[in-house]
Amino acid sequence: MRRSRVVATGALSLVLMGVWMGCAEWPSQTSTAERIGWNGVIELEDGRRVSARFTDKGLYERHQSRKGGPWSRPELLYPHGDSDCGAELSAYGDTVALVAGYSAGCHAGEPAEMVIAGVSDGDLDEWDTDTTEGIDAWETTRFSWTGYRVVFRSPGSEGTDELSWRQSIGFTG
Repeated sequence: MRRSRVVATGALSLVLMGVWMGCAEWPSQTSTAERIGWNGVIELEDGRRVSARFTDKGLYERHQSRKGGPWSRPELLYPHGDSDCGAELSAYGDTVALVAGYSAGCHAGEPAEMVIAGVSDGDLDEWDTDTTEGIDAWETTRFSWTGYRVVFRSPGSEGTDELSWRQSIGFTG
């Protein structure tokens, strides 16, 4: 009898932990997630700032490792560029997400040929990036409650296109 209670309690604990992890990682539009316009600078809750912008040589990111500290050296996230293309940043906690559309003629108002998604967390020194062809942009960026998952979504021809990033495995979609 005692053994069955221990097994039942253990099973219930595992189920509850699984439900909690599932809910904690479910992407929702968090009220504190901030999204900025093209080529701007975003400030994180701890005062650090992140910037992403296109040059004619590619898409570059820079950040401050502490509030008011010096800017990092530019890191190349995508090797093709047009200074008329733009990048949009959003953040939740210390997780930063980037969406950038690239085409050889951004200035002409043509739809993007390539959409770049990027995510960095923690010290912001390393970025995971993914490039997708065939969509104009990722229209929404959603963060999980923990910030360990980011989901990029856009309406597609056969439903909703989705690209997911998890801290443990990177991009899947």
